[in-house]
Amino acid sequence: MLVELHVRGLGVIEEARLEFGEGLTALTGETGAGKTLVVDALALVLGGRPRRGLVRQDASALVEACFVDAGGEEVILARELPSDGRARAWIDGRLCSVATLSERSTGLCDIHGQHEHQSLVVAGTARRALDAYGEIDSSPVLNARRTLRELVDEQDRLGGDPIVVAREIDLLSHQVAEIDAAGIEDPDELDRLLDEAKVLESAGSLKVALNAGLSAIQLPDAASPRDQISTVRAAVSGFESLKPLFDQLCDLEAELDEVATSLRESMEEIDEDPRRLAEVNDRLAVLHDLCRRYGPKLGDVRAHRAARAQELEALRAAAELRESIEERLVTAAEALRKAESAIAIRRRAVAPDLQEALHRRLATLALDRARLELVLEGADAGDVSLLFSANPGQALQPVGMVASGGELARLMLAIRLVMPGGPSTMIFDEVDAGIGGATATTLAQALVDVASTRQVLVVTHLAQIAAMAHAQISVVKEPGAGGTVARATALAGESRISELARMLSGSPESEAARRHAAELLGNGPSPTGAGRLV
Repeated sequence: MLVELHVRGLGVIEEARLEFGEGLTALTGETGAGKTLVVDALALVLGGRPRRGLVRQDASALVEACFVDAGGEEVILARELPSDGRARAWIDGRLCSVATLSERSTGLCDIHGQHEHQSLVVAGTARRALDAYGEIDSSPVLNARRTLRELVDEQDRLGGDPIVVAREIDLLSHQVAEIDAAGIEDPDELDRLLDEAKVLESAGSLKVALNAGLSAIQLPDAASPRDQISTVRAAVSGFESLKPLFDQLCDLEAELDEVATSLRESMEEIDEDPRRLAEVNDRLAVLHDLCRRYGPKLGDVRAHRAARAQELEALRAAAELRESIEERLVTAAEALRKAESAIAIRRRAVAPDLQEALHRRLATLALDRARLELVLEGADAGDVSLLFSANPGQALQPVGMVASGGELARLMLAIRLVMPGGPSTMIFDEVDAGIGGATATTLAQALVDVASTRQVLVVTHLAQIAAMAHAQISVVKEPGAGGTVARATALAGESRISELARMLSGSPESEAARRHAAELLGNGPSPTGAGRLV
């Protein structure tokens, strides 16, 4: 419930501080006097966007509102809007963002401005009214849709066409398997095999050359180089001055023996093996092919294999995740289907009751001959259209196409009257536009009915509505030091009769109008003192 409102520097309002009580409070005054500024002030403090020209040039507007929420806790909201500079907002004296202010104000107050009844023509409004009336919990469907949407988003984030991904997995698997099949363990294997192949290919000529070398060292009798060196060594033996030469000859003898041994061993190791040569050449062909495609060296081939194996592991994991998501998508789609079916059954069961309740309420708002129908479509019956006809013989059509502003206003009131719950404070700004006579009286009674369970503020030009209010505030323009300003005055007794007389006849002094005003007040509820200025 709105307890107190303080407005400073907003439009023509220089400063106003109002207290509000329970029931219905009417804000009245001439057109353009500034009544709607009070509503604008509340909209701002609830997080709404300021309209152009609302704050005077080189000035700063301040709005403070004190509410008591459903739990009995006092909530103070404030907002400052300088004509130049950044706006600021507070909750219980602490700075906050406008978004936070708007979030905190949710459920405290509902404003229906001069054109707010047009929300009846907006998609989703009729569905929300149906769900509120039937106390239908739509969260299972919303949760199921969110789950399905999250799974689709997760699937999209995996990226890639599943067919293309499968092909990539096959390609990488083939590459990894091909390299693994080669069994490359030694990165120097290629060089070693090349040398072995060269030896095998030259085995015959090598053995001939080695044998010739061995034969040259081991010639028979004195022709052998070794024997000749041995003869010279024996000749210089025992001469101290020739000792260095003797040692060199000994070393040369030993080296020739070693060379002969190496020649002999090499000849034994070299074998003309065509089968082994074929094996080496086949192995070289495999390794050369891998190096050509993944190299240029065996180390590069092994690095390529490691990288492709890592990619393959990631793709397989993604494929498994995709498969899991697809399974969960099937489950989520089925859960959504069941949730939509269940809520559709509930909505279709409640729709006739809501139609009947609205018909009964419209009959009390001078629309007793009106007809309306709720058309439900969609898997969850969530596409709800409101068809309306104000007069017999007139075909039912979408409400936005055939209902006048006054009819929309009364239909909105009818919906509010049959709805359970809702915010504790409701504000109606000139919903009586285009209404008069007996309809004004029925509209006034409807507002009183709404105010029986919550606090209601109404900006009105109709004396019938103002007279039915528990409290009345008059907004009047007056000359001020800085120009024209608006003054808000809480009315009671004679001042209220004068204002009602002005609303009835345009002349506060008209005796006939004053008598009528007094009569209207006599038929209205007892005043509560709400709307007192402080």
